[in-house]
Amino acid sequence: MGLGPASRKPVERTTPFRGTLPPDEAPRVLDIRNVGKRFGDKVVLEDVTFHVPVGEFLCLCGPNGAGKSTLLKAILGLLHPDRGSITIAGLPVARGRSKIGYVPQRKGFDRDFPASPVEVIVANLRGRWPLRIHASERELAMAMLERTGAATIANAQMRDLSGGETQRVYLARALATKPELLILDEPTAGVDVGGRAAIIDLMAEISASDSIAAILVTHNLQAIARCAERVVYLERTVKAWGLWTELASDRELTAIQVVAGDHPAVQLDSD
Repeated sequence: MGLGPASRKPVERTTPFRGTLPPDEAPRVLDIRNVGKRFGDKVVLEDVTFHVPVGEFLCLCGPNGAGKSTLLKAILGLLHPDRGSITIAGLPVARGRSKIGYVPQRKGFDRDFPASPVEVIVANLRGRWPLRIHASERELAMAMLERTGAATIANAQMRDLSGGETQRVYLARALATKPELLILDEPTAGVDVGGRAAIIDLMAEISASDSIAAILVTHNLQAIARCAERVVYLERTVKAWGLWTELASDRELTAIQVVAGDHPAVQLDSD
């Protein structure tokens, strides 16, 4: 299935692949239409169009510099596209982004600051640091930590947690907001092999849910194969969109192919 770096020849896909797409009448949690973005003379996104229906787990893939990070920032309202539109649950980004639960690739907390997982979750719910945690807030935080397998570290210090434990806490943090759309940005990056397997198991559980839609940004073939209902392959524009089974053997999708073969859990850095 995979091609080694030496044998793989660069291929320019001239015609976007459209496989089996979601039913057009299905309710959409995320709808991206003709989105474009440039920085100076560099075109980063061009005519990006796809949508995510309620309950679907979509994997967003593409090579380094493909525009994935820029697209995420646009979905989260951190930058504005030059053209096109993005709606979340039928709302413009400014109003709809509250319906998103986000697990970032790079965690922004200060490791010198004393903080427990429960405090991190409650702070995200309130939008400010909690001087005192109410019983109902602690109950919700504990329920989410239980769901992600992190209840035993609820009162530990964040600075003492492993990469896998930190990811479980941030996944619980995102789920606590009861999002309609969950965005996971390379959640297995920086996590050891055992931790990666556990995180992928958690994502596969979420993938089986019909109540929450998710976008997983990853190169991890194992995660894609376990979780993805559909895949969008981004390389400035949408080069392919369809079921994972339709894209799995496509040798033009090199950012996926490069991790295939002997070690399907190998990680690459993303855009």
